[in-house]
Amino acid sequence: MDILLTGFCGTSSELLVEKANYKSLILPNDKMMDSNILLKEMSLLEYDLIFCFGQKPNIKDKIYIETTARNADNCINTNFEYDKLKDIFESNHIPVRISNNAGTSFCNALYWYGLNYIYNQCLDTKMVFLHIPFYKNITDSELFFKWILASLYNFCKS
Repeated sequence: MDILLTGFCGTSSELLVEKANYKSLILPNDKMMDSNILLKEMSLLEYDLIFCFGQKPNIKDKIYIETTARNADNCINTNFEYDKLKDIFESNHIPVRISNNAGTSFCNALYWYGLNYIYNQCLDTKMVFLHIPFYKNITDSELFFKWILASLYNFCKS
């Protein structure tokens, strides 16, 4: 199974993605460059699963699973089995919230361009965007990251 993880440079998502044993991209925090890097990678290999990570202010020790990307008045819903992922996260001690608001900046832009590419190219790739807390809002980062990566592994093997 071909799996890709993305995270943004200088954020808790970078720290998490660097610990993963999957192909990963650390994105530079530039809306257009981030999207271009992701789309270039997607054009090189048709991934089965793409997990994009960003950080969200004002959350502590939980994950937000984003279901929708927006561009002006348009929206695209993920094709990912996020309810199954939610159950796996919760079985690994991670509180989860399902959200349909990926934000208005870098996270949403990346999600929009990725999902739009998947649909326009008629790919079988499943993509989801996950928000994690700022590093300072994670009580035990080693354990939290371990649980997240274990959850991803369990999801990919199921």
